[in-house]
Amino acid sequence: MNKFFPSKIITKKEVLESNLNYALIILNRPIQIKRELIETLWNNSLINITVDGGTNRWLNFLKNNNLENKLKHPTLITGDLDSCHAESLKFFTQTKVIQTVDQDETDFTKCLRVLEPFINELKLDHTVVICENSGRLDHIIANINTLYKNQLKSNEISRPVFMLSSTSISFLLPEGKSEIHIPECAKKLWCALMPIAGPTTVSTEGLKWNMKNFEMKFGGLVSTSNKYDGISDFVKVECNLPILWSMGICDEI
Repeated sequence: MNKFFPSKIITKKEVLESNLNYALIILNRPIQIKRELIETLWNNSLINITVDGGTNRWLNFLKNNNLENKLKHPTLITGDLDSCHAESLKFFTQTKVIQTVDQDETDFTKCLRVLEPFINELKLDHTVVICENSGRLDHIIANINTLYKNQLKSNEISRPVFMLSSTSISFLLPEGKSEIHIPECAKKLWCALMPIAGPTTVSTEGLKWNMKNFEMKFGGLVSTSNKYDGISDFVKVECNLPILWSMGICDEI
């Protein structure tokens, strides 16, 4: 049984209490998550990576919040560096830069590959990726594809990857049985299951609209805009292929 506890990522108190080992990645999207949560996630991660233009986003976030000299510098800067400004590289001069030039892969995919040696070295439990979902549908689809490709790796170099925005958290549920803990404040919000790996047989418990051995597929049923039953603390999902889970998050830290 795979168990997921999103509250240990989306609430400051539980981030501090969880004692989990994680990596934090900043992609090239606006940073709109609340400052207090971002600071907590950044300060408590074992390795911080800014990806190409995400380095500019991070520097702007620091300057806008007067944090230039208060937070540690990124551990690594990765990407093909076609959108990372010289000013950003100069500011983070002590940070190791790993240029990943393969144009057949996205910078996000290549970043996870760079992260692989650290998974066992740092005993990482998961990776948190800061990435708003609005504006570029092509980028959103590419990021989901990266999650799926990461899921296909062996367990030795694959850990859960959580994509966190200001309004949602999204991650892949692997083949088999999973439980997702639903924070009390999120039980009135939306959730969704999407069959990104092809036609997928799914059974659920804890949702308003549950499924029982139901085939989900694009061109057929996809469980977007679902809700919780309002009673269960966990949603249970069983699937024969990896499936994308996305959920709204509480407006609190």
